[in-house]
Amino acid sequence: MKLFLYNLILFALTPFFALRILYKSFYDKDYRLNFLQRFGILSLKNINVPDTRIIWFHAVSLGEVIASQKMIKSLTKNYIINLTVSTPTGLRQAKELYRNYDINISYAPWDFYYCINAFMNNIRPDLIIVFETEIWPSMIYIASKNNIPVLLSNGRMSMKSYSSYKKFNFFSKEIFNRLNKVLAQSIPHAERFKDLGVKSSAIQVTGTVKFDLIPAAAKSNSDLDSFVKTKNILAVSTHHGEDEIILRAFSEVLTHFPNIKLIIVPRHPERAAAIFKLADKKDISACIESEGIDTKSSILIINSIGKTSVLYESAEAVFVGGSLVERGGHNIIEPAFFACPIIIGPHMFNFESIAEEFRNNASCKVVHDSKSLANEFINLLANKDEALMMTEAASKILVRNSGASDRQLSVIMDFLEGANE
Repeated sequence: MKLFLYNLILFALTPFFALRILYKSFYDKDYRLNFLQRFGILSLKNINVPDTRIIWFHAVSLGEVIASQKMIKSLTKNYIINLTVSTPTGLRQAKELYRNYDINISYAPWDFYYCINAFMNNIRPDLIIVFETEIWPSMIYIASKNNIPVLLSNGRMSMKSYSSYKKFNFFSKEIFNRLNKVLAQSIPHAERFKDLGVKSSAIQVTGTVKFDLIPAAAKSNSDLDSFVKTKNILAVSTHHGEDEIILRAFSEVLTHFPNIKLIIVPRHPERAAAIFKLADKKDISACIESEGIDTKSSILIINSIGKTSVLYESAEAVFVGGSLVERGGHNIIEPAFFACPIIIGPHMFNFESIAEEFRNNASCKVVHDSKSLANEFINLLANKDEALMMTEAASKILVRNSGASDRQLSVIMDFLEGANE
């Protein structure tokens, strides 16, 4: 009855989901492409490998697609992978990463019973792997009913999400109890999963695979190369509400370092024009990457993906967004890999354990507003010794936390080979 009511609500909301996709497609046309995949209707590549087990691997968006790549590439050696995502940025990144692999890549169906059922009847998975946080009641129920194990890889349960699930524990506890395995990032995450209903025997703390990330080779061009040769600071994965703060901070930085450049990489590239308008209102010269890079501009706004490696390598310091507003922050491991000093805001609940370790080891700076952000940029530009100590401490964190991918792959293969039946 509970699942029936859940699906009844989803059915009633389906027109609104469709309208939301249409609205977002005005800013990113890829939202409306392959729309039928949202209903579980898709055309699969003919990957004909007899007696080979099939995995449905779900990675929500860009960050999850990047973080899970080492695991997926390892699994493709012996298994058929059907990779699903929820966003166009995730889909584009997945197609780029796996262009030379035999992997079916599509949007995930909505968690409406009939959409999930249609999708699963099409791909017929032997194992479902959900990366990090997605808890889908219909998918988990149907898989359980058909004896298909569901494994939560790199499991993360922030306090915010935990509190939300606890409010509906009368319904969610049964769903969590059906999970066959949760590979939790840390002990606090594991304890939250247990309290929500996951069986103790199904929980294993493995660490996070994001420490095993080896960033892809940087994509750049001559104009971008010319811009980054100039001394610059960086703001990546910024969200609405942060850009104004960043621009105010940059105005202050300019009073101390008049020739410094700022590069902004919004989390959603379609926001580039809005950021340009904000800069224009402040009379700060700016340019958008796709419209031509002007090396005389003080600000460059990147509206493509795949450029962060070259940007981290050249930047004096980086602010990682989603953390000055309550979006939960973004990955700080990649800039640490490139020895780029890191600044974050207070809202890092999506990377709770990682951010805590960086803070405790003086490997990042935490700011709360434009003034403190400006002060930290100025401090790192002026104090090279402190910047070096931060990056060296961050490097040690990367080394001691590596290996989660291999630990999680071992558990996954046990499931596929029947060790946990």
